[in-house]
Amino acid sequence: MEKIKREIQNLYQILRKHYGSQGWWPLLRLSRNNINPTLRGSYSGYHPNDYNIPDQPKEVLEIMLGAILTQNTSWVNAEKALFNLESNKMISFESLHKLSEEKLALLIKSSGYYNQKAKKIHYLMSFLAKNPISTISQLDIIELRSKLLSVKGIGPETADSIILYAFKKPIFVIDAYTKRLFGRLDIIQQSESYDHFQMIFHASLRNETPVFNEYHALIVQHCAHICTAKPKCDLCFINEKCAKNIKLKPKKKTRNKKSIKKKVGKQV
Repeated sequence: MEKIKREIQNLYQILRKHYGSQGWWPLLRLSRNNINPTLRGSYSGYHPNDYNIPDQPKEVLEIMLGAILTQNTSWVNAEKALFNLESNKMISFESLHKLSEEKLALLIKSSGYYNQKAKKIHYLMSFLAKNPISTISQLDIIELRSKLLSVKGIGPETADSIILYAFKKPIFVIDAYTKRLFGRLDIIQQSESYDHFQMIFHASLRNETPVFNEYHALIVQHCAHICTAKPKCDLCFINEKCAKNIKLKPKKKTRNKKSIKKKVGKQV
């Protein structure tokens, strides 16, 4: 376990030195600052080294919505949906609570699975009607997480993203990128559970929101650009630390159906 802790700590320093502060979570109002270290998306801006953001309820709600909209899609698609909501003056509890699921689904169409996500956002609004942002922001992490997980459509990753980035409380977010990177580096088996991954990160790092914020964002940055599904190992600056020389299995050659038919015809 001590070896794993050291590897996790060292990798954070390497990623931070290479990429710098990421300034997560991006917000629409910051787009005019033209700061985007991630090189992804164009409607929102980032706030490197500023961990006081979000600092108003509307921004907390925007991040909560973004955490749902980015489920099973890229941030680029989720961001477009957020921009569309903002353009229609819909990023407010009152507006979303009144809006029909059908109209909401059309506004967030770019995020994919828009009908399901419209339902999830409505579930969230029903939750916030009984648990206002001003109230739940005062809860400790355990109670806040429990309440968020009670909302239909919010799982561990979404709940933890909301806790870390919207409410600025220290909890590490585990996602597919985290599992991919640490599995490939042979630090943690990719097949391990969400809770197991999170337990190891919590045991390895200082229990500080800025550290958890940056590390998760840095993992996403590295995996979105270099340690992709088809890894760009020749561009990777931690390639020598990678326990596996990743070799993608060549695709099986599929025979063209037309050519098969022709051959069959000839044989007859």
